[in-house]
Amino acid sequence: MTMMKFSAPLSGASSLTTLLGVVSVVTACASEDPGNGETAPATTDGLATQGLPPNSTPPGTTADPTGTSFSPGGQPSGVVPDPSSTPVASTPAPGTSVPTTVGSTPGQLVTPEPSGGPVAMPAPSVTPEPGPAATGTDPTLPLPDETNFDHCVYGYDPLPSDDTMASGPALYDANGGGAAIDTIVQPEVLQWMTDNKWQGAHVIWHAVRGCADGTARGLLAPLGYPDICQDYPFLVPADQNCKTVGDGYQFLLFHRHMIESLKQLWPKHADDFDGFDKFPTTKEELPDIWNESDPVWNEQILDAAAIGDNIEDHLDLFPDEGSLGFWLQCPVGSRAPSFAPQLPYVGLHFNLHDQWSRGATSDHGLNNGQVNITNYMFWKLHGWIDKVWEKYRVAKGLTTDEAAVQKYKADMVAQCREMDTEIEILQQMPGQGPTFECPPEVDETGEYHEKIRPIFENERNHCTSCHGPALTSPYAGLTLGGAISSKCVTDSLNRESISGGQFKLVEPGDPQNSWLYLKAAGLAESAGCVDGTNACNTATMPPSGRTMTDEELQTLYDWIKSGAN
Repeated sequence: MTMMKFSAPLSGASSLTTLLGVVSVVTACASEDPGNGETAPATTDGLATQGLPPNSTPPGTTADPTGTSFSPGGQPSGVVPDPSSTPVASTPAPGTSVPTTVGSTPGQLVTPEPSGGPVAMPAPSVTPEPGPAATGTDPTLPLPDETNFDHCVYGYDPLPSDDTMASGPALYDANGGGAAIDTIVQPEVLQWMTDNKWQGAHVIWHAVRGCADGTARGLLAPLGYPDICQDYPFLVPADQNCKTVGDGYQFLLFHRHMIESLKQLWPKHADDFDGFDKFPTTKEELPDIWNESDPVWNEQILDAAAIGDNIEDHLDLFPDEGSLGFWLQCPVGSRAPSFAPQLPYVGLHFNLHDQWSRGATSDHGLNNGQVNITNYMFWKLHGWIDKVWEKYRVAKGLTTDEAAVQKYKADMVAQCREMDTEIEILQQMPGQGPTFECPPEVDETGEYHEKIRPIFENERNHCTSCHGPALTSPYAGLTLGGAISSKCVTDSLNRESISGGQFKLVEPGDPQNSWLYLKAAGLAESAGCVDGTNACNTATMPPSGRTMTDEELQTLYDWIKSGAN
């Protein structure tokens, strides 16, 4: 058995050269105000001059080996890859799952040595010689070779670690002593994600979809690049977070691209990146450490889950893939745009994230958008969403219609191109990394510290898993707790809300005009928010729905009423 302790590249706080500690939507947590409504189209001017190397081809719009030009989040133009030329990754059955063991030292990951007999090596990939394309393929489509390999078109080859890596989740003990064990992906996957800037790219992908409503900066600041919206405007899609059918569709595409990439890199461990076969309602359906009791869901969530599990019987609810993506992705209380006014309950994505969140106690927390793709359960829940989408596509005939297949393949390539562009930006920019806006204080007292802060930090509300200090991910620039002084928190609350229209976050003496209270109480939608510079988003916080008890809400109300000190 090998004991592994995370070094700097695998810790929570690091610069952009060690991005493991730096995600979606999403990030799992929504920003303070994820945003609904209309947005202005993104600009694409100046692509070739946005800080890219001299004489290089700007990522995201370059003519790729198919001869097709793509722009991030947009539609391709020109020739579309022939579906017959796009290989399908082989996914042999994974090996026997080997349980991992938890260490007692903070920040330790313990994994076993591989067991069992010899593992068959995959057949070596054959590199075709340049020349005419094979019969049945697009003759304009070049075949890959060692110097011209496009993973967006051809996928990834398996990594050598596919033969040696343990199966199933690794167990991570952030604090030592077994108090907050979390399930994460195996160390080899963690290291690959770090080396290839996946955490940061995942963050940017979600963040640029909040550029229009101002929520992006809270996600980008921990990366050390708060101005990406201004510096790289070509990255900002017209489809912004939970506002359009296009955003719902891109959400599905992007997360499928990541899932398929991991399955291609580790095909013998494909089950580790596969989702729940059905929405989990019993402990027997869960991995170890999560299977001590059944998940707790209310009746509304279970009704929505039944729609997802039987999506082929509910096609009338979702006129297109984008409306399905909106329904699956967006937070509780999001108002469905006009494209699908009949949508049922919205919020399953966040319900699933919240169910297995360790809050702010884990460096790989499922609700910490900076790192949540390192959590094993991230892939279980997003894999379930992906399976619902695929059942929908089959039932609608989108997997057999030639035009639909061509469009789908092009759209998948476009999402891959966008992620590669974000990775290239991260690789080019040195970055300063996150910093504390102010240090924790010792022996603090006061009403916020003693009564209000525990409400935001408890495991049921887990507000600070999203709204922690800059070091951990201050969604929407809103910090409510974590490794920061209570005085710093209260000093920062008397300001305009990012997406609360005319409301301040906290209006001392007036809780009914304090966006923080209205959002937590589920009263924002009826509060009369007026769209202005800060566009209104009235969804309840947390995104999975109200969690505070009546007593906690009354305590928060009374604190604001008394002056919010």
